[in-house]
Amino acid sequence: MRNFKHFGMLLLLVLFFGACNIPKDPNNSYENAKISSLRVGIVSKTDSTTTSFEKKLVANFAEQEKMQTQFTTDNETELVKKLENYQLDIVLGGFEKKSNWKTKVGMTKPYDDNHVLFIPRGENRLLYQLEKFLDKNQKP
Repeated sequence: MRNFKHFGMLLLLVLFFGACNIPKDPNNSYENAKISSLRVGIVSKTDSTTTSFEKKLVANFAEQEKMQTQFTTDNETELVKKLENYQLDIVLGGFEKKSNWKTKVGMTKPYDDNHVLFIPRGENRLLYQLEKFLDKNQKP
């Protein structure tokens, strides 16, 4: 019985300390952005009003998280490829939640009724932090 009690306490400690970095990013997008910069792709030839709102939104997120930002402009297909290869952390382009890219990218929940930001699939800590920020900064 005594050994079981020690085992239970050890198990609780392992679970407690193991949960400190949850949710995790398999490719460390969030931590890498904190260390170097948040790499943001912007789709060329998109609605300038939506894109400029998204750019300000992401710049404010980066500032709050004490991250530098690095913006890249390219066509949609190239930016999604870079996102899939973890060469970008976020892609902006006025994307709607029913986007055809949903099988290739991760998406935030909508920051208004319909628009989302793209992130690499599986980067859960980045998604968590970004959505927490979006909750507080919903577009009217």
